[in-house]
Amino acid sequence: MTQATTLPAPAQGASSGHGVQRAARTYSFGFAALLTVALLITNITTVHGGFGWSNQLANVAPMAIAALASAPSIIGGGFDLSISPLICLTNCVFIVWLVPHGLGGAISVPIMLGIGLLVGAVNGILIVALRVQPIVVTLAMFFSLQGIDLLIAPNPASVPSTGWLRHLASTIGVVPGALITIGVPLLIWFALRFVPFRRLLYAVGSNDATAFSSGVNVNAVRIASYALGGLFAGFGGLALTGLVSSANASNATEYTLTGIAAVVLGGTSLAGGRGGLIGPLFGAFSIYLLQNLLATFAINPAYLQIVYGGILVVAVVLGGMLAGESGGGLKRTGAAWGQRRRSAVPPPPALRDALPSAADRAAPPAAPGGRATRAGRARPALAAWHVLDSLQAKFPLFQVVALVAVFIYGAISLPGLGSWNSIRSILVLSALVGLASGGQTLLILIGGFDLGVAGFIVAGALTVTALQVKYAIPFGVALLLAVVGAAVLGGLAGYICHRFAINPLVVTLAMGTIAVGVVAVQNNGLVDGNAPQWLNTLAEPVTRTWGLPIPPTIVIWIAAVIVFAVLLYRTRLGRNLLATGANSRAADFALINTRLVWTATFAFSAVASALVGCLIGGFSGTVNSALGDPYLFQSVVAVIVGGTVFGGPGDYTRTSVGALFLTVLTTVLVGHGASPAFEEIVYGLIILAAIAVYGRQRRLRDRL
Repeated sequence: MTQATTLPAPAQGASSGHGVQRAARTYSFGFAALLTVALLITNITTVHGGFGWSNQLANVAPMAIAALASAPSIIGGGFDLSISPLICLTNCVFIVWLVPHGLGGAISVPIMLGIGLLVGAVNGILIVALRVQPIVVTLAMFFSLQGIDLLIAPNPASVPSTGWLRHLASTIGVVPGALITIGVPLLIWFALRFVPFRRLLYAVGSNDATAFSSGVNVNAVRIASYALGGLFAGFGGLALTGLVSSANASNATEYTLTGIAAVVLGGTSLAGGRGGLIGPLFGAFSIYLLQNLLATFAINPAYLQIVYGGILVVAVVLGGMLAGESGGGLKRTGAAWGQRRRSAVPPPPALRDALPSAADRAAPPAAPGGRATRAGRARPALAAWHVLDSLQAKFPLFQVVALVAVFIYGAISLPGLGSWNSIRSILVLSALVGLASGGQTLLILIGGFDLGVAGFIVAGALTVTALQVKYAIPFGVALLLAVVGAAVLGGLAGYICHRFAINPLVVTLAMGTIAVGVVAVQNNGLVDGNAPQWLNTLAEPVTRTWGLPIPPTIVIWIAAVIVFAVLLYRTRLGRNLLATGANSRAADFALINTRLVWTATFAFSAVASALVGCLIGGFSGTVNSALGDPYLFQSVVAVIVGGTVFGGPGDYTRTSVGALFLTVLTTVLVGHGASPAFEEIVYGLIILAAIAVYGRQRRLRDRL
């Protein structure tokens, strides 16, 4: 007689815990929704004279739609940095072109939406056709659209706020106008659930190779996701136009980082395959209501930066925990935006393959015009290409040739450019960009990305200027405080990203924001300071070093190039860093502490940004909140143009060449009277050309 075996029932607490986690994963926007409700109640109870629902919705609409427009590409496993300039583009087209030509009525709506749809589709086509990282393509479009915005509206312009334009910022009957601009994208997204597109989008975002093997047209889905985001950006242009009734191209990047932050705060995973539009909407509402609340109480804006950064960190950590990806190391192969798909660099041809063998010499000649003759003519060209490719893999040969060509052209066409004074000034400007790109290079080598560069530059400069004077502390102590603070925040960012398998974009942005907020709080909420005279003299191009006519900034840059070369190729940490970037999972199996590598690399990047902030502050003479902004994306461009790609290969020498090339090119363009708009467009084209040459990935069918 057999005995019945009774299995123990699962613990009630464990079952309920799994249920809560499962519900939190299903409704990933829960944190943002609760935060929005809490902030909304607080705002309503503290505002006297009515909350003004129509006005509040009109104010938040452009930022909210920027978040909605960023979401489809992110869900599909991509990324779009060009949303904010695209919103500004549709706004500029309406104000500068459509209204003066009598097209400011209802006909302007499909025109603005069509522009957004077209630009978004171009983004997707470029990503698919060039097979490069989406963030690089959209960064190129980011610069190009800024230039186009400046071409259309070089100066601020405005139109009377009348007719339907006025209603978008107030009410249409009893309905707030902003509900139309926000609600239509939501309705479009809801309607897409009844067609296969949304399911296919989530499939591609989860694993594009698996989706491809299942018969999904991955390229079409990707193009459609960027086109959809562009369409939503067109609605953002309508909302912005109704709100301000003017065009100002200098504000083209206003919603870039806040839109991304709202998406992540709303629970959408930057890894793709999870999220929706409700979460980003709640995320945008939370950011706006928080800003509104602190403004109502006249709280120091510096505290807003700390709270804002802290909320972002909490949101991304919760997202990583709910995704079930924490605790096991970084779940990727090195590249931050998907698996690297580039083929290995082919080796140079062996001598026996390049020279004819005895059998070849003994063989009778082929008939004229035959295949053998064409192959014989092609073999030397192929061998030469392999040799050049091998040299390019070891040294940035093409970049150096381009640098020399641009400089020679400038020296011939611009009198005085070849003088030592001009060369010295170019080298100092290049050194500042190159030094600001040092930490970014290392992060891109391990597959990361640093949006905190600008924040740490400002924090470092402010610490050694304003705080040093206010607290009467020695410069060395102030510099040590800046280094230690940057190392702690940067290392914490690296640890969080690795521990919870989080994309570094928002975490580094949050840490940079917190750094500026902490330092500003110590400076009575002010983000301004004056560099001491000796620091200003140190950064000037005319200053000599040990009696030699070489500025100290250039000497520091040369020393940095040497230190980076030794660090990457002559130390264990450097070898571990390169191995982590090539394949973090393989590095884990090789007993490399990849978490320590990430923590140390992020800490180093933050410290490097803080240190270069001291030089930049000395060079400019004053410190303000926008001091580091030009170096945020310039550092990325220098790395990409230099030849370093996400996850490697690459090195800091390439980045230095890229920084020098960009500075020389900008100098030549300015010397020939090029406008800032034209410079931005050239930047975008250079990024596309560079990444198309050496940053292409393998086809999906080759990864199966």
